[in-house]
Amino acid sequence: MSKNKFFLFIPVVFLALFCIFSSANAMTPTLSVLSTGSGDSVQINVNGDPNTGVLLFAGSQTVLLGNTNSSGIFSTVISSATYNISSNAVVYVKTGGINGSQSSSTNWPYISGTSTASNLTLSQNGGVSTSTLALLLNAGQTSVVTASANYLYVLSNTNPAIANINLNANQITVTANTYGSTVTNVCIVGSTTNCASITITVQNSGAQQLTFSQNNFSIYSGQSVAVTITGGSGVYTISNNSNSTAVQANLSGSTVTLIANGGVSSGSGSASITICTTDMNYCGIINVNASAVNSTAVTLSQTNPVVQLSQSTTVTIYGGTGSNFYVASNSNPSIVQANINSNILTLIANASVGTSTISICAFAGSCASLTANVSNTSSGNLLSLSQTSISILAGQSSNITISGGSTPYNVSSSSSGNIFNGVVNGNILTIYGVNPGTATANVCSSVGCTNLSITVNNVVSSTTPPTFSQNNILMTTGQQTTVYVSGNGGYYVGNNTGVSVASASIASSAVTISAMSAGSANISICQTGGQCSILYLTISSPATPVTPTVLTTPINTVAPAVTPSYIFTLSLKYGDKGKDVLELQKALVKLGFLSATPNGNYGPATRSAVKKFQVENNVLQTGNVGPYTRDALNKALLAVPTLVITPTTDTGKEQQIAILQQALNELLAKVAQLKK
Repeated sequence: MSKNKFFLFIPVVFLALFCIFSSANAMTPTLSVLSTGSGDSVQINVNGDPNTGVLLFAGSQTVLLGNTNSSGIFSTVISSATYNISSNAVVYVKTGGINGSQSSSTNWPYISGTSTASNLTLSQNGGVSTSTLALLLNAGQTSVVTASANYLYVLSNTNPAIANINLNANQITVTANTYGSTVTNVCIVGSTTNCASITITVQNSGAQQLTFSQNNFSIYSGQSVAVTITGGSGVYTISNNSNSTAVQANLSGSTVTLIANGGVSSGSGSASITICTTDMNYCGIINVNASAVNSTAVTLSQTNPVVQLSQSTTVTIYGGTGSNFYVASNSNPSIVQANINSNILTLIANASVGTSTISICAFAGSCASLTANVSNTSSGNLLSLSQTSISILAGQSSNITISGGSTPYNVSSSSSGNIFNGVVNGNILTIYGVNPGTATANVCSSVGCTNLSITVNNVVSSTTPPTFSQNNILMTTGQQTTVYVSGNGGYYVGNNTGVSVASASIASSAVTISAMSAGSANISICQTGGQCSILYLTISSPATPVTPTVLTTPINTVAPAVTPSYIFTLSLKYGDKGKDVLELQKALVKLGFLSATPNGNYGPATRSAVKKFQVENNVLQTGNVGPYTRDALNKALLAVPTLVITPTTDTGKEQQIAILQQALNELLAKVAQLKK
């Protein structure tokens, strides 16, 4: 704040608010204003007619300060901020009313508290504030620049013949005189370092301005942007760069490349680059702001969008800095046109089929890319999912069936954060919960995309999983049964390992199971909150009716061969040895898949036979015996044995019944074991 105090004493008039006095008898008032040395307070002293009202005129406002005393003296202290009076503003007083006597005008003192910025900046027409500004004028034109402080002075003007500089409070008026350029430095009163510069380029009065492919934009540190120049003779030069520390400008032909210098401090700031033709008849200014890299990642709602010929689709842009995005590159604009409005990218398919890779960047931020596919496939075969939303726990997985479109399918995430992983195998999409949160999966093919909403809940939950009225269900193909579920409500099918074996549909708390083909399936039923339980299904083919045999000779012996002699309960793999492997080999020989002699060693021949068996029974070909292969083996062996009745000469009826009863009991025992 300036420490200089000054007084202006000017004759003052007596202000009559309610009485009329002859102006010939009124005294011309005097006025003095000075800074009090504390904050933005100003001391006002008036000397005029006694007992007269005092009006202060400052700019466009009028303030009634009070009345003079019986000696014609008035004194008060007011705040510049209270009345919004700018430093260096012209002020005067009147006494005797609006039409009363007026003092001489004086300037409001410089108040440091009214300077709106510690560092002086300039702006034009409400544009970006900067410490370095460039103006392009024709001879005879004027331009007004607004400063961030109110009390200014001109420190220097390199060529005053080119342009005049006039100051009024925070308004700087630049008047172009003649062809050429000059640089003027304007500072805050009391300082020779708190300054801003204006580079002024004056063209001939009939000259025109150049145009640029883009202007008034931002780039981040290390980024480069090419701007195309149009107009004039086509031969250009860089006349001035107001801030080469922040932005480097390189000219090649009709293209100027702007590069934001590296580093947070050196790469930040604004610059105005003046481009002129070599004959100086055409000029233009590119305004650019350089910023440090913003760490917020840019993500897209789709990364492989499909656009039908002559149609358009939209992609939502996330991240970056607000809604300031731009198309950084388009590898094939003849295929796809890319336009951005706020954070919406519109892709417009042109007249040919193909793909284009498009890079989308945030001003002062990072970038993301997508591959747009233009297709002429009709929209009648669009993608659909067996579920459009799922809720699972972290660590759980869920399978979704994809229909329509054309293979191959692919999946990507439109949300930031590691919420889920998605894997596509054929037309089955498996979603794995990774971290709690919500996300959207984009499932795409060559004819378009569709969305799957995913909620992943924390693995820790106080809610117990759902329970069923029955489990470990045995059915035959074509059958249908209902299982009732109890729990937290909001039930849905989370996963089905055998979609070709059985289907499940839910209405309220009733789960309807439909058996379609022989095999096994594990169906995961989940509830609100993501807790799930599994229904275990075994589906077999209907038994073939057996025609009773009429015996013509007495029965001597009945062999209880209704059930297999061995039930597989352990998992076996290549390299294993022992009794279980020996029984496996016997079973494979019995079923016709192994021709080698069983020896108890799980070798290549056994592994090959297991794979053949797995193919025959629609089990994943691993060559090892897991839960699904064991179930298939036990069911296959159950169907092979037949009831053998050997005729003989003389056996009592009671003995026959006992033997048959024993066989039946063994069969029931094996069924009970399979159901566990």
